[in-house]
Amino acid sequence: MGIEKDSIKPQDETGEKAPIDQVEDRVEAEMKKLQGEAKKFVADGLQDDKLAQEGGVKVSVTNWLSVGQTVPEIGDNQEFYKNAFALAPKDISPIIEGNNAYYILRLKQRIEPTVPPLENARGQIEKGLKESKAYEMALQKGNSLLEQLRKEKDIVKLAQANDLKLDETGWFSRSAPQLPKIGELAEMKAGPIAVSPQKPIPDRLYTQKDILYLFAFKDSQGADMGQFEKEKDILRKQALAESRQRALIKFLEGLKAKAKIKVNTAFLEES
Repeated sequence: MGIEKDSIKPQDETGEKAPIDQVEDRVEAEMKKLQGEAKKFVADGLQDDKLAQEGGVKVSVTNWLSVGQTVPEIGDNQEFYKNAFALAPKDISPIIEGNNAYYILRLKQRIEPTVPPLENARGQIEKGLKESKAYEMALQKGNSLLEQLRKEKDIVKLAQANDLKLDETGWFSRSAPQLPKIGELAEMKAGPIAVSPQKPIPDRLYTQKDILYLFAFKDSQGADMGQFEKEKDILRKQALAESRQRALIKFLEGLKAKAKIKVNTAFLEES
């Protein structure tokens, strides 16, 4: 089940978008208003299509999925897969935040893993071991180069001496979720790359699947206050929407923790 983030919008009694300074005071009351609907979703086992449609919720079933695979519309959301593979039959997951939606999972069916004969799996095992060893050696080499870079602080010289590809990212904001020319990096989920004129080299390597990145600070530019004035209302609305989403998630998690869940077993057995 997925709830689109854009489907939750602040409104006043007339249906118009509410002023920002009024919304925060009404979040708690609005969350209580949602209590009945949220409780019904959990208690009914997420099977009420009409309720889902009225609530702007999309209910769908994934294709068969094994560890290491991803769902195209979900992407590389580790919390999603960790919860999905931890579910027992008829279990309901906690609320999971995605890039554009929130998700609640229920296991429909599981095929237990089987161990193939060694001869059938030998090629795959050998390939996996080689890839794992190659990645381990790459990490060791990368960390060694990082230490060298932190001492010398000359990434051009380091790249030339070690036959590394060197490129510039281009400008990006400090809060950007991904980098130009690169995209998402696993380590950036914990926060932006911490570099500055005073600290030009990060404390760690950055990874994207089997690719390792070394970074060095080149330049920065001040905020465009003229552009900020044009966009500040949009930024406020974005911040408000994020605040409301956090409040909604906290409320629903608390509701689920306290609720007595009555499962519609007949539906689950048919699913």
